[in-house]
Amino acid sequence: MNIRQLTEQAGYRLPVAPQPVGNYRAVIEVGKLVYVSGQMPLLDGELMFRGALGTELSVQQGQQAAQLSALNLLSQLDQALKGRSIRSLVKVEGYICASETFTEHAAVLNGASDLLFQVLGEHARHIRTVIGCSSLPLGAATEVSLIAELD
Repeated sequence: MNIRQLTEQAGYRLPVAPQPVGNYRAVIEVGKLVYVSGQMPLLDGELMFRGALGTELSVQQGQQAAQLSALNLLSQLDQALKGRSIRSLVKVEGYICASETFTEHAAVLNGASDLLFQVLGEHARHIRTVIGCSSLPLGAATEVSLIAELD
């Protein structure tokens, strides 16, 4: 499966994979598993969704932020895999910047999970964790990471 082609067939465009801004790697392989570092809703180096869900941002805006985070995950995978195939996604972790009273974290992360399913089909079935927090790097609304298994 070619991630770029599948993404375009689903009606999306892969952004340029963001480069790490610290002393870490964006992607690392361990055996047949590929771990992708948390990706924020960046587009061409610009943070597109900033702020907390429940105060500055709506659930719909949060879902859009999670979708863009997922597109950056796919871009990282596309760059790292160099034509190799994914057997399945294993786990998705989502961090949602949210107000103290916000409770719709799962609905926000559905933006990422649904996009991954639209692009990868049954290969995208995964377990997941969603966590609400008071802040994220750069003021991002979402940060999403994943683990995938290679064929």
